[in-house]
Amino acid sequence: MAQRAHLLSKNLLFSGWLGLLLTLSCTERKEQAAEVVSFSEVDVSQIPNDTISSLDSSLQLENGIYFYATKPYSGFIKEVYDNRAVKSIGSYYQGMQHGLTKTFYPGGSMRDIRSYKENVGYGRHYGYWENGNMKFDFAYHFDKREGTQKQWYESGSPYAFLNFKDDREDGLQQAWRENGKPYINYEARDGFRYGLQKSALCYSLEDEEVKSTVFKEEVAVKE
Repeated sequence: MAQRAHLLSKNLLFSGWLGLLLTLSCTERKEQAAEVVSFSEVDVSQIPNDTISSLDSSLQLENGIYFYATKPYSGFIKEVYDNRAVKSIGSYYQGMQHGLTKTFYPGGSMRDIRSYKENVGYGRHYGYWENGNMKFDFAYHFDKREGTQKQWYESGSPYAFLNFKDDREDGLQQAWRENGKPYINYEARDGFRYGLQKSALCYSLEDEEVKSTVFKEEVAVKE
Protein backbone atom coordinates (compact mmCIF):
# COMPACT_ATOMS: atom_id res chain seq x y z
CA MET A 1 0.00 0.00 0.00
CA ALA A 2 2.81 2.39 0.84
CA GLN A 3 4.43 1.74 -2.54
CA ARG A 4 1.13 2.40 -4.35
CA ALA A 5 0.66 5.63 -2.43
CA HIS A 6 4.18 6.73 -3.36
CA LEU A 7 3.57 6.01 -7.04
CA LEU A 8 0.24 7.85 -6.92
CA SER A 9 1.95 10.87 -5.39
CA LYS A 10 4.61 10.87 -8.12
CA ASN A 11 1.94 10.58 -10.84
CA LEU A 12 -0.03 13.50 -9.38
CA LEU A 13 3.13 15.62 -9.26
CA PHE A 14 3.97 14.80 -12.89
CA SER A 15 0.37 15.47 -13.98
CA GLY A 16 0.47 18.87 -12.28
CA TRP A 17 3.72 19.82 -14.05
CA LEU A 18 2.40 18.52 -17.35
CA GLY A 19 -0.83 20.44 -17.01
CA LEU A 20 1.07 23.66 -16.43
CA LEU A 21 3.24 23.06 -19.49
CA LEU A 22 0.28 22.33 -21.74
CA THR A 23 -1.60 25.36 -20.47
CA LEU A 24 1.25 27.53 -21.71
CA SER A 25 0.74 26.22 -25.25
CA CYS A 26 -2.98 27.06 -25.20
CA THR A 27 -2.85 30.56 -23.74
CA GLU A 28 -2.20 33.86 -25.44
CA ARG A 29 1.51 34.45 -25.95
CA LYS A 30 3.37 36.89 -23.77
CA GLU A 31 6.85 38.26 -24.36
CA GLN A 32 9.29 36.93 -21.83
CA ALA A 33 12.22 38.83 -20.41
CA ALA A 34 15.52 37.71 -21.86
CA GLU A 35 17.67 35.60 -19.61
CA VAL A 36 20.50 37.65 -18.16
CA VAL A 37 23.83 36.34 -19.40
CA SER A 38 27.02 37.77 -17.95
CA PHE A 39 29.96 38.58 -20.21
CA SER A 40 33.22 40.23 -19.35
CA GLU A 41 33.65 43.47 -21.25
CA VAL A 42 35.59 43.34 -24.51
CA ASP A 43 38.65 45.53 -23.99
CA VAL A 44 39.05 47.87 -26.96
CA SER A 45 41.24 50.44 -25.20
CA GLN A 46 44.31 49.50 -27.27
CA ILE A 47 42.60 49.92 -30.63
CA PRO A 48 43.79 53.17 -32.29
CA ASN A 49 41.23 55.51 -33.82
CA ASP A 50 42.50 54.89 -37.36
CA THR A 51 40.12 53.99 -40.20
CA ILE A 52 41.01 52.50 -43.57
CA SER A 53 38.95 51.38 -46.54
CA SER A 54 38.25 47.70 -47.13
CA LEU A 55 39.47 48.33 -50.69
CA ASP A 56 42.89 49.63 -49.62
CA SER A 57 45.43 47.69 -51.65
CA SER A 58 47.74 47.42 -48.63
CA LEU A 59 45.06 45.52 -46.67
CA GLN A 60 45.28 41.75 -47.01
CA LEU A 61 43.32 38.94 -45.37
CA GLU A 62 45.31 35.80 -44.56
CA ASN A 63 43.88 32.87 -42.58
CA GLY A 64 41.30 35.09 -40.91
CA ILE A 65 43.82 37.80 -39.96
CA TYR A 66 43.95 41.24 -41.59
CA PHE A 67 47.41 42.55 -42.41
CA TYR A 68 48.24 46.10 -43.41
CA ALA A 69 51.62 46.63 -45.00
CA THR A 70 52.67 43.15 -43.76
CA LYS A 71 51.70 43.85 -40.13
CA PRO A 72 48.54 42.68 -38.29
CA TYR A 73 46.15 45.61 -38.52
CA SER A 74 44.70 47.42 -35.50
CA GLY A 75 42.04 50.04 -36.10
CA PHE A 76 38.77 50.31 -38.01
CA ILE A 77 37.89 48.94 -41.44
CA LYS A 78 35.13 50.64 -43.41
CA GLU A 79 33.22 49.23 -46.36
CA VAL A 80 31.02 51.43 -48.57
CA TYR A 81 28.30 50.97 -51.18
CA ASP A 82 28.71 52.16 -54.75
CA ASN A 83 27.05 55.44 -53.79
CA ARG A 84 29.75 55.91 -51.09
CA ALA A 85 27.28 55.39 -48.25
CA VAL A 86 28.75 53.38 -45.37
CA LYS A 87 27.96 49.67 -45.61
CA SER A 88 29.87 48.52 -42.53
CA ILE A 89 32.51 49.60 -40.07
CA GLY A 90 34.24 47.32 -37.60
CA SER A 91 37.06 47.43 -35.09
CA TYR A 92 40.11 45.16 -35.29
CA TYR A 93 43.01 44.41 -32.99
CA GLN A 94 46.14 42.58 -34.10
CA GLY A 95 44.33 41.67 -37.31
CA MET A 96 41.33 40.12 -35.55
CA GLN A 97 37.75 41.33 -35.36
CA HIS A 98 37.53 42.74 -31.85
CA GLY A 99 34.80 44.95 -30.45
CA LEU A 100 31.76 46.10 -32.44
CA THR A 101 30.99 45.75 -36.12
CA LYS A 102 28.08 47.82 -37.42
CA THR A 103 26.37 47.34 -40.78
CA PHE A 104 23.88 49.62 -42.52
CA TYR A 105 21.25 49.41 -45.23
CA PRO A 106 21.90 51.39 -48.46
CA GLY A 107 19.58 54.13 -47.20
CA GLY A 108 21.71 54.62 -44.10
CA SER A 109 19.54 52.97 -41.46
CA MET A 110 21.09 50.50 -39.04
CA ARG A 111 21.07 46.86 -40.13
CA ASP A 112 22.84 45.16 -37.26
CA ILE A 113 25.43 45.51 -34.50
CA ARG A 114 27.59 42.55 -33.59
CA SER A 115 30.20 42.08 -30.88
CA TYR A 116 33.41 40.07 -31.27
CA LYS A 117 36.36 39.03 -29.18
CA GLU A 118 39.49 37.91 -31.00
CA ASN A 119 37.59 36.90 -34.15
CA VAL A 120 34.68 35.06 -32.50
CA GLY A 121 31.16 36.14 -31.61
CA TYR A 122 31.08 37.36 -28.04
CA GLY A 123 28.28 39.32 -26.43
CA ARG A 124 25.13 40.81 -27.87
CA HIS A 125 24.27 40.64 -31.58
CA TYR A 126 21.14 42.47 -32.63
CA GLY A 127 19.63 43.71 -35.86
CA TYR A 128 16.72 45.47 -37.53
CA TRP A 129 14.54 45.07 -40.58
CA GLU A 130 14.83 47.90 -43.08
CA ASN A 131 11.55 49.36 -41.80
CA GLY A 132 13.17 49.82 -38.38
CA ASN A 133 11.47 46.94 -36.58
CA MET A 134 13.64 44.63 -34.50
CA LYS A 135 14.76 41.51 -36.40
CA PHE A 136 16.85 39.57 -33.88
CA ASP A 137 18.52 39.88 -30.49
CA PHE A 138 21.07 37.17 -29.72
CA ALA A 139 23.88 36.56 -27.27
CA TYR A 140 27.04 34.60 -28.01
CA HIS A 141 29.73 33.31 -25.71
CA PHE A 142 32.81 32.49 -27.79
CA ASP A 143 30.64 31.78 -30.87
CA LYS A 144 28.16 29.66 -28.92
CA ARG A 145 24.56 30.75 -28.40
CA GLU A 146 23.84 31.47 -24.77
CA GLY A 147 20.66 32.60 -23.03
CA THR A 148 17.46 33.78 -24.72
CA GLN A 149 17.66 34.26 -28.49
CA LYS A 150 14.82 36.38 -29.90
CA GLN A 151 13.60 36.85 -33.47
CA TRP A 152 10.76 38.89 -34.95
CA TYR A 153 8.90 39.03 -38.26
CA GLU A 154 9.30 42.14 -40.40
CA SER A 155 5.82 43.20 -39.27
CA GLY A 156 7.07 43.34 -35.68
CA SER A 157 5.27 40.21 -34.51
CA PRO A 158 7.35 37.74 -32.47
CA TYR A 159 8.75 34.83 -34.46
CA ALA A 160 10.76 32.82 -31.93
CA PHE A 161 12.05 33.10 -28.37
CA LEU A 162 14.50 30.26 -27.81
CA ASN A 163 16.75 29.47 -24.88
CA PHE A 164 20.24 28.03 -25.23
CA LYS A 165 23.05 26.88 -23.01
CA ASP A 166 26.45 26.14 -24.52
CA ASP A 167 24.90 26.35 -28.04
CA ARG A 168 22.23 23.71 -27.32
CA GLU A 169 18.54 24.10 -26.61
CA ASP A 170 17.91 24.42 -22.89
CA GLY A 171 14.65 25.47 -21.30
CA LEU A 172 11.52 26.97 -22.85
CA GLN A 173 11.37 27.15 -26.66
CA GLN A 174 8.57 29.13 -28.29
CA ALA A 175 7.74 30.14 -31.88
CA TRP A 176 4.70 31.59 -33.60
CA ARG A 177 3.32 31.96 -37.08
CA GLU A 178 2.93 35.56 -38.22
CA ASN A 179 -0.79 35.40 -37.45
CA GLY A 180 0.10 34.78 -33.82
CA LYS A 181 -0.69 31.07 -33.62
CA PRO A 182 1.95 29.04 -31.74
CA TYR A 183 3.62 26.17 -33.53
CA ILE A 184 6.44 25.51 -31.09
CA ASN A 185 6.10 25.54 -27.32
CA TYR A 186 8.15 22.99 -25.45
CA GLU A 187 10.77 22.46 -22.80
CA ALA A 188 14.22 21.18 -23.76
CA ARG A 189 16.04 19.30 -21.02
CA ASP A 190 19.07 17.00 -21.29
CA GLY A 191 18.62 16.48 -25.03
CA PHE A 192 14.87 15.76 -24.84
CA ARG A 193 11.88 17.89 -25.83
CA TYR A 194 8.58 17.95 -23.97
CA GLY A 195 5.52 19.67 -25.46
CA LEU A 196 4.26 21.25 -28.65
CA GLN A 197 6.52 20.94 -31.69
CA LYS A 198 5.98 22.21 -35.23
CA SER A 199 2.19 22.17 -35.08
CA ALA A 200 -0.41 24.89 -35.64
CA LEU A 201 -2.80 23.18 -33.21
CA CYS A 202 -3.01 23.46 -29.47
CA TYR A 203 -1.43 20.36 -27.95
CA SER A 204 -3.79 17.78 -26.45
CA LEU A 205 -3.14 14.65 -24.43
CA GLU A 206 -3.22 11.33 -26.20
CA ASP A 207 -3.77 8.29 -23.98
CA GLU A 208 -2.88 10.58 -21.06
CA GLU A 209 0.79 10.52 -22.06
CA VAL A 210 3.19 12.91 -23.73
CA LYS A 211 6.04 11.18 -25.47
CA SER A 212 9.43 12.88 -25.57
CA THR A 213 11.59 13.06 -28.66
CA VAL A 214 15.37 12.86 -28.70
CA PHE A 215 17.22 16.09 -29.50
CA LYS A 216 18.28 15.86 -33.14
CA GLU A 217 18.11 19.35 -34.61
CA GLU A 218 18.15 23.03 -33.77
CA VAL A 219 15.14 25.18 -34.42
CA ALA A 220 16.89 28.51 -34.82
CA VAL A 221 19.17 29.34 -37.72
CA LYS A 222 22.23 31.39 -36.89
CA GLU A 223 22.11 34.86 -38.25
